[in-house]
Amino acid sequence: MRILLVSQDFPPHVGGIQTYALELARRLARGCETLEVVAPYAPGWEALDRTLPFAVRRVRSSTNALAAWGAPAMWGRAWRGRFDVAFHAQWATAPASLLARRAGTLRRVFVAAHGRELLLRPARLPGAQPLYDAARRRVLLGADGIFAVSRYTAGLARGLGVDPQRVHVIPNGVDALRFELPDAAERAQAFRRRHDLGDRPCFTTVARLQPHKGIDTGIRALPALRERVPGATYVVVGDGPDADRLHKLAQQHGVTDAVRMLGRLSDAEVVDALLATNAFVLLSREAPPDVEGFGLVLLEAGACGCPVVGARSGGIPDAIAHDDSGLLVPPDDPVATAHALARLLSDPGLARRLGDGGRRRARGPLSWDRAARAIHETMLASLMAGPDRSWADRGEPPPSQ
Repeated sequence: MRILLVSQDFPPHVGGIQTYALELARRLARGCETLEVVAPYAPGWEALDRTLPFAVRRVRSSTNALAAWGAPAMWGRAWRGRFDVAFHAQWATAPASLLARRAGTLRRVFVAAHGRELLLRPARLPGAQPLYDAARRRVLLGADGIFAVSRYTAGLARGLGVDPQRVHVIPNGVDALRFELPDAAERAQAFRRRHDLGDRPCFTTVARLQPHKGIDTGIRALPALRERVPGATYVVVGDGPDADRLHKLAQQHGVTDAVRMLGRLSDAEVVDALLATNAFVLLSREAPPDVEGFGLVLLEAGACGCPVVGARSGGIPDAIAHDDSGLLVPPDDPVATAHALARLLSDPGLARRLGDGGRRRARGPLSWDRAARAIHETMLASLMAGPDRSWADRGEPPPSQ
């Protein structure tokens, strides 16, 4: 099998979809004849691409413009018939591959579904939104398969009319080895010293500071939590437009001394933060188009052996096994959040059991190896299933091979 993987979000840029595309590309490349990635330029791309075990064709384009500026490159790669399958990390880049499939130079087109992009309504000109919606629906219905990262995103795809038989729920994964470090305890203590946390019981969020992330719920939970767990401290890692509101909220609730907003940290320091905390929280609410399609950072926290608390919204319930790797609470519920955190911060046995559950899931059912294997098997089964769909749908015989 020869795979063309297209992503408008790809390292060195940082984010959940960037991680998704890179980790799957690494593993899919091991099991196929050829894998090539099409992605936009990004600062530092030369150094990264030299280390990768597959070719990356960089397009001089911004991230969001890859669908337009990258179309000639994608069409050129697919038109030459060098690939059997195109795998698009976002639906917006897929039209060129659908055209190539229709021309008979590409056999299958698959599209990933993460969440927000299926709810987005970006059009500003009068009458433009229906055209955008129609284009998105046409791509999703035209793809040979949709790889949804959670049951929630699968439901969004089905709600847009995609045949349920073509929607495959394949949750995100994590590379557990990245977090199983021989000096984990030393790094955790060093992080606490750097940020003057001492031996305070801490819970942590790593996220872009946006209203839907629910960091305000964690702040509102602090007064009740501190009554049960004196000294409890909320460590927030990340930057974003909601920072000022969150600072003011902490002041209003009298917990400024208990909220440590550390801003954006390096990848290595994010790992240190996960190793140093007593619990990790992701309390995102559904505020379409802003939703948590899965919550990859929950798996990363679990891989560190950290118990997690997540809101029962979006795809988060697929990332947390309730009472096995963490606890689920209703979104926008400071009382339930304070109760869950009090249980974890005051019961080391429970915290250890849930942390061990997170490690088990990271090593097996929610590993990137497992995700890549499921995607590879689905692609291969589709190729072996019979005539190419682009020809069969038109009632024509398949092209001669």
